[in-house]
Amino acid sequence: MEYTGRGKELLFGFLIALAILLPAFFAYTLAGIAAERYKAFASLPLYTVFFLFGQFAVFRARRYRLTRTIWRGVRFWMTGSSWVYALRSAAWLVPVMLTLGFAYPWQMASLERYKFRHTRYGSLPARFEATGGQLFKRVWWVWLLGLSAPLAIGGGSALAFVAQRQGDAPTSATAIAAGLLMLAGFVAIICLPFLHALRKAIEWRWWANGIRLGAAELRCALPGGGLIGVYWTMIGMTVLASVGWSVVGGIVGGLLYLALKSVESDSLPTILGQIVGVIWYVAIILTTGVIARIYLMQRVWRIVAQSCTLHEIGALADVAAAGDAVSAVGEGLADGLDFAGF
Repeated sequence: MEYTGRGKELLFGFLIALAILLPAFFAYTLAGIAAERYKAFASLPLYTVFFLFGQFAVFRARRYRLTRTIWRGVRFWMTGSSWVYALRSAAWLVPVMLTLGFAYPWQMASLERYKFRHTRYGSLPARFEATGGQLFKRVWWVWLLGLSAPLAIGGGSALAFVAQRQGDAPTSATAIAAGLLMLAGFVAIICLPFLHALRKAIEWRWWANGIRLGAAELRCALPGGGLIGVYWTMIGMTVLASVGWSVVGGIVGGLLYLALKSVESDSLPTILGQIVGVIWYVAIILTTGVIARIYLMQRVWRIVAQSCTLHEIGALADVAAAGDAVSAVGEGLADGLDFAGF
């Protein structure tokens, strides 16, 4: 296996993404100023367009990465339309939102079938055989537990409000029920990283087991708890980085104040606070991005790949080379819009 992508290509694609996105932001800002009285709905068209661009970018980025991936001397490549994929993704948003996310397995299966239906390994077509029903049977309870946190907190808050309006004593049944519901909600929030890691492990295993290359098939033995350590390590590193940058920001702000306290200005503390705040914000964003790249991409992919085996590999013996390398525009656009996908 070899990867032939180059940093120069990705830089070129990213610059093209900036050339597309910056004028779009500028034009939209001017349009928002011109139609200020419709501000309540002004962001909806922007988010819609950016979502479509993001899904377009996901498909283009996958096509770029596949055409730079070569195995046993044969290149992977893709056909299909990026815009059809983007519209397909947008169409699935409605049922997913109406079902509070329970339609997500069928959305994933539909989008993966489209991507793999247009994936090729040389002259050999790929396909995706996993179904949304299979994934739903494995993750519905995880999704339900995840929804229980906001529902419990919301229900507890509503009961507490009712108890307060009715003048009930703190020991009343309503107040006790409100407290228990809110406590259960906070416990569920603490459990969310475990649930998310469990769901992602199940989803990765479902996804890998659905991949076919002709008669060859991928089989994944990733355990349900295989990603919990990675996610909690990422959370710990993020918290540590936040605390570290906060300490650094406080020290830098204090030193600047001591160095400039002789300057007679009432606005100096405010200006210093704003400068340090901006620097702290940028540092946190960059550090969090690096941590996410390390743990949610490289480490996760390594764990998933190590748990997979390819069966019926003899079916790939007579594959002929086909397909050409494509431009890096999609990859840069995906990074510029901060979209990621399988």
